[in-house]
Amino acid sequence: MLLETSRLLIRPFVTSDLTEFEKLLDIPEVPGWQMQKSNSEGFLNWHIANYSHMDIINGIVCFGIFDKLHRNVVGAVGAGEHDDLHEPEICYNLLPEARGKGYAIEAAMAVTEWAMANYKMDYIIGTATVDNIPSQRVLENCNYQFIDERILLIHITNEKHKIKYYRFYRE
Repeated sequence: MLLETSRLLIRPFVTSDLTEFEKLLDIPEVPGWQMQKSNSEGFLNWHIANYSHMDIINGIVCFGIFDKLHRNVVGAVGAGEHDDLHEPEICYNLLPEARGKGYAIEAAMAVTEWAMANYKMDYIIGTATVDNIPSQRVLENCNYQFIDERILLIHITNEKHKIKYYRFYRE
């Protein structure tokens, strides 16, 4: 699986990506990934193992976002079952230095289109905390429709957060 946008390559991680992958474990807004810093190789191998099933309905699939020109990692994007809602969800994160350039929109749209083309589902969701305006803008720019606000438990931190819940419907 390889998705290509005008500026990005979105592809499965491979074992030789470990050094680039480890950069993603330092993003403060992604505590679940930060918790894996001491197990970076194992965490990368877990993602690689998920490609054998490619199950975004009951599992998760996460791809690397790579700058087409320099081939360096700028983030990760994927889709998988939301812990609380048990619906397929788009997920993405970018290195701080890669933000504000439209990469998240390009990557999220490419994976949304891939998911809708390859899986039998009426919609895919997107969630963002109410204070995460940039992530809300990504979803809105990818034509996700705002549905409502909800309070959800984030299992990895055991904290409840107010989130905005969006859906992208099959046409």
